[in-house]
Amino acid sequence: MLKAYYKFIVLPDEVRSLNKIKSESRLDCICFTDKVTGNYKGLTFFVNSKGQFYLYKTIPESFIIADKKRLSEWTITSKNINISSIYIDDLNNLQYGYGYPNPNKFYGKNRMLNPLFQFRNDAYLFIMNQDLTEIEILVIPDGRNLVRSYYLKLLDGGFNNEIRELRNQAKLFYNYDGLVL
Repeated sequence: MLKAYYKFIVLPDEVRSLNKIKSESRLDCICFTDKVTGNYKGLTFFVNSKGQFYLYKTIPESFIIADKKRLSEWTITSKNINISSIYIDDLNNLQYGYGYPNPNKFYGKNRMLNPLFQFRNDAYLFIMNQDLTEIEILVIPDGRNLVRSYYLKLLDGGFNNEIRELRNQAKLFYNYDGLVL
């Protein structure tokens, strides 16, 4: 069921310095696993010309238009696009969240084509540390309609074996100067 796995971290200061990365809220993908035949393409738009894939954790207040009851605590963005909000429904398990790609065909004032549009029905599960300096993203293609159920399954440990397998199979995403894993 879990078809792709990405692990993002805020790189240590010395690694950020060696790689000329200034932002402290930037999370870089250090490893991934892809179980989709032909590779999961839902997030490849966000890989830069160097081969790096990074996100920013942001507070959604300025760019998310939603009912105040449905606002998330955090969003993850890249290339000025909201990739997903991170919803945390169980306040006793703040390390787990869920979300899904922005479903709108266009984004921004200039109405640019949303690169996530064809993946709008995917589901994301998030495993995070307390200060969001580490975020793991688990992708369930076409899982959006059941994302809340998948989130509850994650909370109950129903994905533990799959997650362990994905972590064990994870490959280096980008070789950052000075980063030792």
